[in-house]
Amino acid sequence: MSNLNGKGLAEDRLDPAVAHYVRQPGDEPPSQDGPVRAKQRTKYGQIATALIAITLLAMFVASQAGNPNMEWGVVAQFMLHPVVLGGVGVTIELSILAMLISIVLAFFIALMMQSDNKVASAIGRIYVWFFRGVPMLVQVLLWYNLAVLFPTILGYSTNSLISGFSAGLIALSLAESGYMAEIIRGGMLSVPAGQTDAGMSLGLTRGQALRQIVLPQSIRVILPPTGNQFIGMLKATSLVSVIGGSDLLTRVQLIYGQNFKILPLLIVAALWYLILVTVASIGQHFLEKRFSVTQPGSRLARKKKPRPGLASLATKGDRA
Repeated sequence: MSNLNGKGLAEDRLDPAVAHYVRQPGDEPPSQDGPVRAKQRTKYGQIATALIAITLLAMFVASQAGNPNMEWGVVAQFMLHPVVLGGVGVTIELSILAMLISIVLAFFIALMMQSDNKVASAIGRIYVWFFRGVPMLVQVLLWYNLAVLFPTILGYSTNSLISGFSAGLIALSLAESGYMAEIIRGGMLSVPAGQTDAGMSLGLTRGQALRQIVLPQSIRVILPPTGNQFIGMLKATSLVSVIGGSDLLTRVQLIYGQNFKILPLLIVAALWYLILVTVASIGQHFLEKRFSVTQPGSRLARKKKPRPGLASLATKGDRA
């Protein structure tokens, strides 16, 4: 039996159909110098959708470009008008001040909501409930008509203290602080409580643990919604036009109230709001990229990247 098996194995080795192929000199495949790149499949549906969208957009632009009711000459005339530019400056100032005040207020409200003191926690939650529940336009009107309830404040006339700008600033700041308090509280809750306990076990106070452990980690969670809130604030400033807040929309309304060019001047306001939102969106993108851990250009990624001097020393040590 063993002889038969041995004979069969020997025949298999000699059989050309069963024998392994041995590469001969000159049979080598051509060398591949560059990386192999897979060819992507053509996405015909995506191409068709893009062509339809571009066609519809071109048709709309062409129809409005020749529409005499648009009065593009008036739009170009008032786009950089000093009165309109002054309104743009007031809109930016109002947005930045209201956002800064709301962040400061929201930080303390968030701490109150997370406090072990039940009274402070209840006050913080009632604050958020009220200023998130009352519409922002109603708050603007309430603060502007505060003189009805309090004719004088600290011996001064309320009407002289509460102007259109100040009433809008107070209303926007308080209303926004209700939203920002929940955003900041959510960012703090994203950090595990065990890290605070570990910091306090090392000798840090609760305030030091908050500043050095919780807040640095919660910033990357707080930043994206904060950027969205600031963009919303840029548009919400138009609400102060109902009380003459000297913002962009107020200035535009004053102009078309004199020349009756309503549509062209509203287009001017819309274009300026789009410009401001675009600039804010670009700034938000780079700010998020700086504080994001997963982005290659972020601040944390640059900290983790080894310095060239240390890398060269390590390479020399490996060679040695």
